[in-house]
Amino acid sequence: MADFTATTAATWLPEKWSPLATITERSNTPLWDTFDHRWEPEVVGGGDTVNIPGFSQNASANKRSTFGTAAALSFEAVTEAQSQLLINQMAYKGYRLPVELNPQVIANYTPLLVNGIGTAIALQKDTDVGGDNTNGIDSFTTFVGTDNIDITDDNIVTAMVNLDAQNAPMDSRYFVVSPASKGSVIKIEPARNSLYAAVLGSMNVDKGRGYFGHYMTFDFVESNNLEAGASGKKNGAYHTEAIAVASQSKISIEKDLNIEDGLLLQVVGWETYGFKKVKDAYGNEVDGK
Repeated sequence: MADFTATTAATWLPEKWSPLATITERSNTPLWDTFDHRWEPEVVGGGDTVNIPGFSQNASANKRSTFGTAAALSFEAVTEAQSQLLINQMAYKGYRLPVELNPQVIANYTPLLVNGIGTAIALQKDTDVGGDNTNGIDSFTTFVGTDNIDITDDNIVTAMVNLDAQNAPMDSRYFVVSPASKGSVIKIEPARNSLYAAVLGSMNVDKGRGYFGHYMTFDFVESNNLEAGASGKKNGAYHTEAIAVASQSKISIEKDLNIEDGLLLQVVGWETYGFKKVKDAYGNEVDGK
């Protein structure tokens, strides 16, 4: 009698699945990639909370009372508020395969399963941060546009002015739209001309999946995972620091042999992550189609 071992089970499921699934996931998260990842290293390898300071002390500076004349300096007693980014979400995707089908699986089946795990987890993360009404795009308290109505040039200008008024940096601003709202933006002639110029010749691969151009200080990104409004979609215009996100590790692949349910080879890919709205004033919910 011989038992099915970890060694023989691994022959159909190479360890390279984990990084391959992670690569697929990262190439399918246009929304997740637009947010602030600076705090991610704090939770990689352990821990479940990152305390993010508010940096309110950066809002103003002191001036010399009389130029050219020495005077005592004023020092601030900073009482800094903080936001807690919790790693409290888990997404997974699993498959099961009767053992007798294992030797019959065609070569292309394995990469399809890998892509399926990575894509499914990617879409879940984007859906979470897009629709969460406490810490996602749906939680921004500044509203622009009208539900199920085309986004207009005035809406884009208003979103830009709102961020300017909060001294949000000019770089790393994103305008994330649904496919239908992308159509709205493309119908705006100055926007269409500007967006076309931004990608003329070749796509800027550094912008990632979904990027389709730059206009009015924003990088425009298309996502199919935004929260639904009453009839349309809740798009977003924000600076990357509005929401902090963190994935604790690459996708992990677990595999074993299930005897009880019918002798099945089973595999599950999973990932833990979290997100937290840090600067509400740096974000706008943009209602549209």
